[in-house]
Amino acid sequence: MSRRSETGQVQSVRKAMDLLACLAQARGPLSLGELSARTGIPKATAHGLLSSMRPSAVVEQSAEDGRYRLGIRLFEYGCVVSRDWNVLEAAAEPMRRVAEETGETVSIAALDRGEVLVLDCADAHSDLRVVSEKGARLPLHCTSQGKLLLAYLPEARRRGLLRGCDFTVYTPHGHAGAASLEAELADILERGYAIENGEYRIGLRSVSAPVFDVNGQAAYAVCVVGMFRRINSPELERAAGLLLEAAERISFGLGYRGSYGRETNYAAN
Repeated sequence: MSRRSETGQVQSVRKAMDLLACLAQARGPLSLGELSARTGIPKATAHGLLSSMRPSAVVEQSAEDGRYRLGIRLFEYGCVVSRDWNVLEAAAEPMRRVAEETGETVSIAALDRGEVLVLDCADAHSDLRVVSEKGARLPLHCTSQGKLLLAYLPEARRRGLLRGCDFTVYTPHGHAGAASLEAELADILERGYAIENGEYRIGLRSVSAPVFDVNGQAAYAVCVVGMFRRINSPELERAAGLLLEAAERISFGLGYRGSYGRETNYAAN
């Protein structure tokens, strides 16, 4: 059993992180003895930790001299993190423009462990606005971001998430089960964007549009939320148009070159 320190840290995990940090700082392969000397971790302990990490390709060992180096799996993890940061960079200016044009809050979110995770926000300079927070988690079934991300998922994964959804009804406008929600998801795919009509908070309405990555996956949802009078109000319709343009620009910044149904040319903008 792994020991825990007084601060609740698992000692074996901390030591494994120390070994990875040592390899990263060395910028080259190290022997078991060198790793032990530099980290202060006994050879036997270091060998056991390195052997545990090798099958996952977190570290690799040379068949020629037995030296260790960082593994390819860390590169894969880094690429995932890099993609998230790249989308924030690509989204910053388009989101700011929509916030300024509408006077409402704009956010970008992704699907994470069965919830909507808000990655970033652009707040309008207005006294009356809905404030969103980075890092906030929102339900899937009653937010425009969640419904949009669900709509663009492969069928098997979408149905799996719906089976695990508790369908908490926050307002009288919310979906109480998968059947009614799936009917709306089909409409979202046909329309190209999702609308929330006071399903999560009374009086709030929002629109979300898909942001596609370089592989053509709808990996993110960009959203504008506010106290629009009704879903067919001119203000919300205008916000939807601006949001779709922003989603196109963000997708273009991520390398997506597919069609949104009209000609676009952002390369020179």
